[in-house]
Amino acid sequence: MQMAVVTVPNKILTSDTYHDEIRDRLGVTEDIISDTSIDAVSVLPIAEARVIESVPDYDSLTGDDSNYVYAAAICMVAAILAPSMAARIKKSKKDFDFSFENQAIDWSKRSIGLVDEAFEFIGSISTQPTSDLSIMGVSGPTRSKSPLYGQAIRDGDITL
Repeated sequence: MQMAVVTVPNKILTSDTYHDEIRDRLGVTEDIISDTSIDAVSVLPIAEARVIESVPDYDSLTGDDSNYVYAAAICMVAAILAPSMAARIKKSKKDFDFSFENQAIDWSKRSIGLVDEAFEFIGSISTQPTSDLSIMGVSGPTRSKSPLYGQAIRDGDITL
């Protein structure tokens, strides 16, 4: 039995420019990533679903908040595509008249950076809950450097 894949209309990325914006995030051209690759059921709808999961009220946002959701979706699609870039981009090309070698890019690291960027955009949305947790650092001697630490071990008061 073959499973039917149902394509759904884009929920966030509805502009005419989103394909180019995704390619721009990755620094590639259409000959590297086609519109079809971007719109694949395993790419764009999944990326949008990840953003919508974090911003369930995405469709009621306006102004800058709407732009943040859009930018987050662009980054999320690019993040899904990034790991495949190593296989898509030729490492080097030589011809009679010229030769070139592409930069070595860690596409997995780039993917993580794009996900982080997406969540930064999501965090910029005014309706997103924020936490006012204070970061507190404590510094001082570690137990191994404490003068009493060695004595306690010798006296048998502390077991390791």
